[in-house]
Amino acid sequence: MPPRALDATQQAETCADIGELLGGSLPDGWARATLRWSELAVGGSSASLAVVAEDGSSLTAAGIPQGITELCRRLRLGMYSETGGTWFTLIYTLIPGRYSVRYDYDDEPDAPSFTPEHYARDLAYFPRAEENIPDWLRKKLDGLPNVYGGVYLEADARDGVPRPSPEDFEGALSRAGWETGASDRFRGELAFSTDWARLSTLSGPGLIRFAGQADPDKWEALHSLLTGFGWNVGMSCHEPRGGDLVREFPPPRETGR
Repeated sequence: MPPRALDATQQAETCADIGELLGGSLPDGWARATLRWSELAVGGSSASLAVVAEDGSSLTAAGIPQGITELCRRLRLGMYSETGGTWFTLIYTLIPGRYSVRYDYDDEPDAPSFTPEHYARDLAYFPRAEENIPDWLRKKLDGLPNVYGGVYLEADARDGVPRPSPEDFEGALSRAGWETGASDRFRGELAFSTDWARLSTLSGPGLIRFAGQADPDKWEALHSLLTGFGWNVGMSCHEPRGGDLVREFPPPRETGR
């Protein structure tokens, strides 16, 4: 669980420390500096620093000063509340002699490296009331897979070729009545669905990985279908929104992994 909250005095002291570090690193002639800093409990942080001169022209800063991340992280941890969670992005503006700071609890951070899985882990560490989960975050969480699996390729006894191939995989599912087509997430990969599951592949060496959402009452049916093709299949099944592991289906044969 997050640590005990910082009181107003401690928050102000931490903000002043940010200003001291930031101000000491800025180029000559600066008039305003704006720091944007975002971080999740898992997935790292993202930061940008914009500096302008009195005439409004941009100045080049040396980078984010060492120690800023520790101070921003202290604020994010210390400002957590059980209903509101904690903020995603800090916007800190410094002008000579004073600063202002805004905490954004609602908007998605400008951080393409943050994945839905990262947001799920962050919400698990910093839970907030359901009504305080923004729509963009709810959409990411609701789209997370509850099934992850892999079909381990094995050498065909007839010719030694590892199978199933992607074409074998698609053909078997299509003949079983599933809708198949190109994945809209990964180039060259397969999407396959039925009325109780929507999944897609992400192949790797010696393995066809798959992930998506399936009705929990049908997890066993999915595993039975895939192993029924003669494939060596393992699966893990989870609670919604990137939750805890609920059930595992180990591959029936050794995989060599």
